[in-house]
Amino acid sequence: MDVGDVRIGVAISDPTQTISSPLESLPRKNAISKINKICCVRNVVLILVGMPYLLSGESGTQANLTKQFIKELKMTTDIPIRPVDERMSTIEAKSRLKEAGHKNISKSRRKGIIDSASAAVFLDEYIQP
Repeated sequence: MDVGDVRIGVAISDPTQTISSPLESLPRKNAISKINKICCVRNVVLILVGMPYLLSGESGTQANLTKQFIKELKMTTDIPIRPVDERMSTIEAKSRLKEAGHKNISKSRRKGIIDSASAAVFLDEYIQP
């Protein structure tokens, strides 16, 4: 998941953990119940949450907010949650979307697509050795 102030981008891997796919972007408000539903329906065994570290590798304001989100999510699920470094994932996601021909999309919808594509980028990095 790519956790932001407004939206949470969601991606999932196939059962063999070979490839990742962006799922959807959820509104941040009341997202935990929707995340738990996705996890149940899709038989999720591990939740990755992108940590937006500063380029220096330190935790900034957004990383601290993401850590708080992880604490809240942990209170509602027994599925293991692992934070992963998400630095540069948005740049890679935009590049992949451009290559795939995603050009004529409304600005608000594009942001949600980028969030989920970003989640797919760091999920790919996690499952690919």
